[in-house]
Amino acid sequence: MSEFQISMSTQTIPTLARAWRARQLEETDSQVMIPDYPNRDNIVLYRVALRDWPASDDFPTTRPQLAT
Repeated sequence: MSEFQISMSTQTIPTLARAWRARQLEETDSQVMIPDYPNRDNIVLYRVALRDWPASDDFPTTRPQLAT
């Protein structure tokens, strides 16, 4: 593998992870606005984990999970 391919993949993985994170936040936006939405408390915690994820040691390899 060339140096270009290695650097390209190390830049692409975090970019894809951030795109996935943005989609997850968008998908849960409306759910947290409804006070009695099922599983709302866990969704709020999930969103906090999503926002904190890029600064964590787990980024980008281990994605936050929504508890049920």
